[in-house]
Amino acid sequence: MRAVWPRGRWARILAGFGVLATTAGCAGTAASEDSAAAIPVTVPMAAAPVEAEALDGPALRFKQALAEAGLAAGVPDETLVALVRGTCAQLAAGLPEEQILGSVRSVAAFAASVSRAALQGDDAARFYVGAARETYC
Repeated sequence: MRAVWPRGRWARILAGFGVLATTAGCAGTAASEDSAAAIPVTVPMAAAPVEAEALDGPALRFKQALAEAGLAAGVPDETLVALVRGTCAQLAAGLPEEQILGSVRSVAAFAASVSRAALQGDDAARFYVGAARETYC
């Protein structure tokens, strides 16, 4: 036996209730979104940025050497200074080159990918270490 949909007046009443329920449900969702949007939210303010000190002569030469190879893009000056100082300290301490390369690899890879430099990966890291040795240490 096949199910038969009600016809006539009852069908229109049931359809009306369905439309009314759907409309009320949508209106309730919109109202709750509006009232949620009206709740004030306190967002903490970011700390004032610290101004970077001007690059000194050796740090500027280091940055220029990297820029000529396309390896300074996207790296803040503060990061470059910290990196070159750390690299020189590691070189002075006589650490193995592989360990020194490991400490600059991520920054060199980032700069190389941002600028699409010809040097990539370990070649970019070796350039960073060589530039530090020649211009800063």
